[in-house]
Amino acid sequence: MPELPELEVISAHLTNLLVGESITKVSVHNPLVIHGLPIDDFIQGAINERFDSFRADGKFLIASLENHDLVVNPMLTGRFRVIPRHKKPTKVDMFSIQTSGHTFWYSDTKKMGRVYLVTRGDYSNVAGFANRGPSPFDTILTSNFFQERLKHHTGQIKNVLRNQRFVKGIGNAYADEILLYAGISPFRKCSSLSHDEVEQLYTAMKKVLIKIYDILQTRTLDDIAVEKRDFLMIHNRGGEICPLCGGRVSEVRANRYKTNYCQTCQK
Repeated sequence: MPELPELEVISAHLTNLLVGESITKVSVHNPLVIHGLPIDDFIQGAINERFDSFRADGKFLIASLENHDLVVNPMLTGRFRVIPRHKKPTKVDMFSIQTSGHTFWYSDTKKMGRVYLVTRGDYSNVAGFANRGPSPFDTILTSNFFQERLKHHTGQIKNVLRNQRFVKGIGNAYADEILLYAGISPFRKCSSLSHDEVEQLYTAMKKVLIKIYDILQTRTLDDIAVEKRDFLMIHNRGGEICPLCGGRVSEVRANRYKTNYCQTCQK
């Protein structure tokens, strides 16, 4: 699942490749991911407009055109690619946008993503966009602000980290990484955390996400699209060795989500 660090790097790649190029053709290969507009309106609304900018906003990627914003929530399996030519779409390709020099592809193996074309700056019809918390990279999210926000949330700390109303952009994988670095069990109740532990969590969140962002900056769009997360310390490593203490990594599954943690390092 693309989380905030991936989407920040993806937006930078797309900026370098596509900003300034005009859209000559829009093709919807599977309409399941298109929301808010009839397919013909989605296609016609973007044609002849120019890519002005790309940015990450939590778990959303926003491509600003001259009069519209293309808003993509890639959910679990949405992926982005740019190739210098058009190709025959595969069964996982949802839509493609051609310019004079490139083709921008969005694919989604589970077809769970949500894609909108909206009037520029108007996100009122984008599901899940309103009432989100600040980005972990936002300067407004100081340690004191983080402490105060956490007081208004209950339940297990991992679930709160993944709650976009608390902070936006953290998903299942990076919540596991942050909690290992902080030394906090994912199953701890928020109310059980001391002031110092919340400070540790805040510091871990910043350091882990910045470290991941720095690693991803060296990778291509194709590397990110295949979810090459070989840098993860604990997530998806159930039964392997904890890199911090040498113990075994535990794994718990609930619904479609997996939690990995170290019983020795995380209390």
